[in-house]
Amino acid sequence: MTKAFVAIHCETGKESQIIKKLSEVQGITSVTGVLGLYDIIAEIESGNSTVLEKIITEHIRKVPHVLSTMTLITV
Repeated sequence: MTKAFVAIHCETGKESQIIKKLSEVQGITSVTGVLGLYDIIAEIESGNSTVLEKIITEHIRKVPHVLSTMTLITV
């Protein structure tokens, strides 16, 4: 099982909307708002890295109002 945390920077005031949308994506196991450089942290689990990459590129990064992401893959 491949697991990663994705730190998400988004437009101010859009956090709740993005959290709601991401919580509906299969493979994202948790989503929460945080304070600091990033606004949201999403935890992802997948059977392989290809699916993990697809969740990040096709779901997280394409959500409206997401400005940038940083992915941390666990070891």
